[in-house]
Amino acid sequence: MKNSNNQHNPQSLSEDDSELLIVNDNEDHTVVRQSFRVPVPPGMVTFGHAGKRYTVIDLSMYGIGVAVDAPDAFIVGDVIQKSEIVFPDASFSVDVEIIHISPHPTEALLCGMEIVHTHDSGFIDWMTRVIAEIKSTLFTSTGKP
Repeated sequence: MKNSNNQHNPQSLSEDDSELLIVNDNEDHTVVRQSFRVPVPPGMVTFGHAGKRYTVIDLSMYGIGVAVDAPDAFIVGDVIQKSEIVFPDASFSVDVEIIHISPHPTEALLCGMEIVHTHDSGFIDWMTRVIAEIKSTLFTSTGKP
């Protein structure tokens, strides 16, 4: 992990928790995920930083994908401290590292962020529940034609 300010507590991530691997395939870089990200229903979750709100497209226990309009909206490698992940009935203060900005099929661009530190004690329990609920809905709502 690139963040040298990681505070190594139960709410910080270890180096073994990396979210993405970049694989070189004849100079075409492919993003390979180590953990499952769930798609977020439109408008359910936002990411806040510096007075701006961004739509969260997908999330996992230790990462979020945020819709951005420009490739320079964030700088890859930067750590943003005390940003906010906002749900309809809760919000959490987190530090995130910008991992990538890449094209997305339904949005202009997707900014992948790794959550490197949480400032709220209930974050892990909250995310575990929310992700389980979204997965359950996702995998039970598929109908057969």
